[in-house]
Amino acid sequence: MPKDSSRVTVIKGGKIFTGKVRQELIDGGWIIIKDGEIARVGKGDYTRYIRGQKASIIDATDRIVTPGLINCHTHLYSTLARGFVQKASPRNFVERLETLWWRLDKALTYEDCYWSALVGSLLSLKAGVTTVLDHHSSPYAIDQSLDAIAGGMRQVGIRGAVCYEVSDRDGQDRAQLGIEENLRFARVAASDSRIACLMGLHASFTLSEPTLLRAREAADEANLGFHIHVAEDAADVIDSQKRYRRRVVTRLADAGILSDRSLAIHCVHVSDQEIRILSQTGANVIHCPRSNLSNAVGVAPIAKMFRHGVRVGLGSDGFGANILDDAYTSVLNWRLVERLPTAGFIESEVLLLHNNQLIASSILGRPVGLIERGHAADIVIFDYDPPTPVNGDNLWGHFLSKEMVAETVLVDGRVVLSKGKACLVDGVKVFERSRELATRLWERI
Repeated sequence: MPKDSSRVTVIKGGKIFTGKVRQELIDGGWIIIKDGEIARVGKGDYTRYIRGQKASIIDATDRIVTPGLINCHTHLYSTLARGFVQKASPRNFVERLETLWWRLDKALTYEDCYWSALVGSLLSLKAGVTTVLDHHSSPYAIDQSLDAIAGGMRQVGIRGAVCYEVSDRDGQDRAQLGIEENLRFARVAASDSRIACLMGLHASFTLSEPTLLRAREAADEANLGFHIHVAEDAADVIDSQKRYRRRVVTRLADAGILSDRSLAIHCVHVSDQEIRILSQTGANVIHCPRSNLSNAVGVAPIAKMFRHGVRVGLGSDGFGANILDDAYTSVLNWRLVERLPTAGFIESEVLLLHNNQLIASSILGRPVGLIERGHAADIVIFDYDPPTPVNGDNLWGHFLSKEMVAETVLVDGRVVLSKGKACLVDGVKVFERSRELATRLWERI
């Protein structure tokens, strides 16, 4: 979006949480936004900072103001699968992929890609999520599919990164087309301030050595990080040991896939040695607890990774848009694994508010996720009538109640959600069209 030097917005009167873990709220504070960035944050008289400038004023009195939330792994196209009744009865994770998800992605059209991104992005805004890192697959609609996904995101006004899922499961020709699609869109995204691109990979067990090598060489040439599912199910580990005599993380590290710009999704079945490798390479592990429980693949050893210095973030894996649901579930997982009823609470705050912020800022090449001078003005004003006092020490507990409702959302300082309704698209028509396309898609699966 072009910058307008005359565009100034002031958010005033709310309880402002800057996004830094364990920080006091600025009660009755204000935020000055200029050129899509946060110019100042403070309390008291703000008028001297905008004297002589035309400013839009947003009154956030009795509201909680926070940075936009970040979802570090999702599949926007899976929005069209919500409510689908599967006829098959898969007995394990791989069968679930074969009978549902791989059938669904093969049936996707370009129109499906666009509208799924449109409705998925709208649902994200309603959940207070302003940044999503999407992982896409549509084997029979590859070329320019990322334009469709990014187009839906732009139309709603959300920020994020996209990638196409490279895989050999539909043949090496389509795997090569996937690599080329990531490279092509990376050139498009280079001039986009809100959409970035990664090299998408499915998982070790559907990637041959030649394909993995070609993807790594292409990513190196284009300076792209990777977005890949890692050891989500034991089947991935068994396949890697059988075919390559190495566990998954070791294979990926040897291939040059893991770095501080790579997203290693899930990491449920990783050994202590692999955790050390993840730490040494700086790879970002994205925990998706609701997905892991739903797919019955196990619980990722996030507490152990956390102790070893691995940066662990949170993603939804397409299981709904509300990333706070995953934060809450991560607490329960943490306590189950540690057998400690106080574990995971503060850590889950670090995962969502601190680590996701660092991960997304690195990938997007722009600071996001904090209400701080110089950061992108991605801000959520939550409507919330708390039954108990709210302060910086206990706000995370109020977050996890999941009763805070996103009332107003700004991205780059532009209001994209007001009074719970989208500003840039007709939400009613978007949902109507989404239902029509989902009905047709289900018939093709």
